[in-house]
Amino acid sequence: MAPTDAQDSAVNEKRSSTSIFVARNAKAVVSLLGGVINILAVSAALIQFAPADVAGVGAVIVAVLEALRTANVWIIRNEPVLEAEAAELAGAWGAGAA
Repeated sequence: MAPTDAQDSAVNEKRSSTSIFVARNAKAVVSLLGGVINILAVSAALIQFAPADVAGVGAVIVAVLEALRTANVWIIRNEPVLEAEAAELAGAWGAGAA
């Protein structure tokens, strides 16, 4: 049974939305993976060369910084989407208050 034009269109639309999602979030995923590698490398170095109490604190600080960096990349890449959602919510909230 051959697919119809409507089925082809639905499949292409789904692929397109998936591609847009992946493209929009690819840099954040790369940032996250780089952050994990950085955390592992810094933690290994700290455990090897720093006193135990400093190594744990240093690893936590690096992990927090990497999480903030990844969040920053995600926000920057999704800024237009976030602005549109905020405007939509503000409009709905303003219409509900009126």
